[in-house]
Amino acid sequence: MNKNIIIATAGHIDHGKSTLIKALTGRETDTLQEEKDRGISINLGFTYFDLNDGKRAGIIDVPGHEKFVRNMMAGCVGVDLVLLVIAADDGVMPQTIEHADILHFMGVENAIIVITKTDNVEEEMIELVKEDVKTSFKNTILAQSPIICVDSVSGKNLDKLKELITQKCQDIRDNEDTFSTRMNIDRVFSIKGFGTVVTGTLIEGEIKKDKEYMLYPKRKLVKIRNIQNHGKDENVAKRGQRTALNLANIHKNEIDRGDIIASANSLQKASIIACNLQITDHTDLELKHWDRVRFFTGTHEVLARIVPLSKKTIRKNESALVELRLEEEIYLKRADKFVIRNYSPVFTIGGGKIIDISNSRHTINNTDYVKYLTEKSKFDVKDLILDYCYDFRTFDDIYMYLGKNKEYINKNINKLLRGNEIYKINNVFIGRDNLELIRDDLVTKLNDYHKEHPLEAGINKSEFKNLLPSLDHRSYEAFFENELINKKITTYNGFVKNANFKINTSNQDEDIKKIIKEIKDKKPELLKYKELVKSDKDKKIVNYLLKRDLIRIDDFIIEKEYMEEIKEKLTQYMKDKEEFSLAEFRDLMNISRKMATAILEHLDKIKFTKRIEDTRILL
Repeated sequence: MNKNIIIATAGHIDHGKSTLIKALTGRETDTLQEEKDRGISINLGFTYFDLNDGKRAGIIDVPGHEKFVRNMMAGCVGVDLVLLVIAADDGVMPQTIEHADILHFMGVENAIIVITKTDNVEEEMIELVKEDVKTSFKNTILAQSPIICVDSVSGKNLDKLKELITQKCQDIRDNEDTFSTRMNIDRVFSIKGFGTVVTGTLIEGEIKKDKEYMLYPKRKLVKIRNIQNHGKDENVAKRGQRTALNLANIHKNEIDRGDIIASANSLQKASIIACNLQITDHTDLELKHWDRVRFFTGTHEVLARIVPLSKKTIRKNESALVELRLEEEIYLKRADKFVIRNYSPVFTIGGGKIIDISNSRHTINNTDYVKYLTEKSKFDVKDLILDYCYDFRTFDDIYMYLGKNKEYINKNINKLLRGNEIYKINNVFIGRDNLELIRDDLVTKLNDYHKEHPLEAGINKSEFKNLLPSLDHRSYEAFFENELINKKITTYNGFVKNANFKINTSNQDEDIKKIIKEIKDKKPELLKYKELVKSDKDKKIVNYLLKRDLIRIDDFIIEKEYMEEIKEKLTQYMKDKEEFSLAEFRDLMNISRKMATAILEHLDKIKFTKRIEDTRILL
């Protein structure tokens, strides 16, 4: 059995939920004077229930009045077992059906249908209520739930109900908690001497004392000063516990009911979500493009527009893929359950599960996206990681996308790394198939460049970075070391080229010789760049030679070999001298003053000479 069972009641107003809880636990859950005066639950009520096997379960009394359905939904998030309460003298009422639909869409898997006030009616009426229950809930997850008849005043069958609850709780599996921390806040108040306190059900992960967590949607870090569960101080709160948290360094006015305490950067901001929507069979409403609805998930309620993707109209008891365009952004996780209600008048229409938080718009015409959603709805965690890593992703990106805890994500990433299904490049991850697609696209771009510039070594490495904009500097350098990349793409002397590319000058040999001859024939004078480049072909050849045999200084072109001759000649000239002037150098080399100035400035730049006022020295 899960050590932290949460039980909730649900059902129509005045069907005896609060009275049943008091009969089972000996404690009232209606805490507000207004609730006691009016005889109805407005807020969520909380207490605990000692089971027959000695274990203790939290119990939530959710309001039944139609006006407080939002509170009812908030109370059922993360619940392990629901007691759906139906009064024998009323039977199944509209609010009972709506609560049952909400439980169905929120995925509550364990329920007991409790018929109360049985002492008030004849046996024949009880049998009619049972038949009504079976008929009303035949298409919901409540269809197989056990039915028990009790009377909270006389105590009839309460012992049997306790035994059934205990058995149900024992059957609930303690599944591995793979999620990052999340607690929906349902109460905020301040205690003198302690400060701000929030309460809620910890639906995922755990919360530790003295650690920091993030308050959403404000994205403010808060420190946990103290933790209480059923009035006892704890160092750790676990999934499934009703928890009170004393928060440090934050005023209660900074927190709203419905806010979330979660692991830092573990939730996604959503404005457009894709999901599988199921319509209840208890409505005749048909949903069409751009219908306005109320969207509920966790403790959030926002308005949204429906964009059907897999069919134009969605009718009762049908399912379809839809896109929901939210009218305000909220924070949630992929795979969260949700409920939608009609905009006006307000009643429950349907619900489902989030498949994709794309925040990009699609329509029924995007057939590829519809196919993708159909496949994605069946993905396991490894499929999701591979799907998300179609581009370079950091661990933090994956962590936010999955909403799982870091240990679980690491375990699955390591499996993918060992199987070479995913690659790590410095601090980013990418799926093998997608890395091969990126590589092949880059190879094609390089091939095109090599064809257009056959005499160039490749694309300048700093310019090539523009083709991989999502990589930081270190990841960019590591990219070329990856085994899938370096077999086809290499770097050399600051250029990126295809691994099998070699500069082939055989077709240009005569043109190269012609340009070199033209430069040599001009000596000791220098040719200008524009004098050499008379066509696109000349430009390619000269640019190629500038990487090998030529140097461009100012507007002039000079052979590297000739530059070495000049340096040697100047060295010999300076054997018996300490300094020389521009005019001396001009006469020594038999060139114009402008050429002499350009050559000396180049020699200064490479630190062969140094200018001191109007003269120079050798270094």
